[in-house]
Amino acid sequence: MTLRQYLFWMALATALCWLGWASVVWTIDPSEARALGLFLFYATLSLALIGTFSVTGLSVRALLRRHAPITRHAAASFRQGILLTLLLNGSLALQSHSLLTWWNLLLFVATMTFLEFFLISIRTGR
Repeated sequence: MTLRQYLFWMALATALCWLGWASVVWTIDPSEARALGLFLFYATLSLALIGTFSVTGLSVRALLRRHAPITRHAAASFRQGILLTLLLNGSLALQSHSLLTWWNLLLFVATMTFLEFFLISIRTGR
């Protein structure tokens, strides 16, 4: 699969995920749907954010670092998209329970940073 094909299909899937998220926001009443509504909200938001962060990260990497293999860029941008999505959705979940404070957010960012460095070290260790 070429870079253009990958970006096209990821952008298309991401746009569909954003449409799905908008549909969930507009049609589901959170007071009536309870667990299913929250699951659909977070699931569609997660998929949309992963796609957005991955496509954006890969596009920026492809423009700035043309000498490295594109597969390494794709894997790194997808991994970082997942980590950023976990950070954002985790923060939203904490905020929905009124548990988000600056020190919780700082610990959450530190955990995601440590996890990223750990994943990088595993990748370079092979």
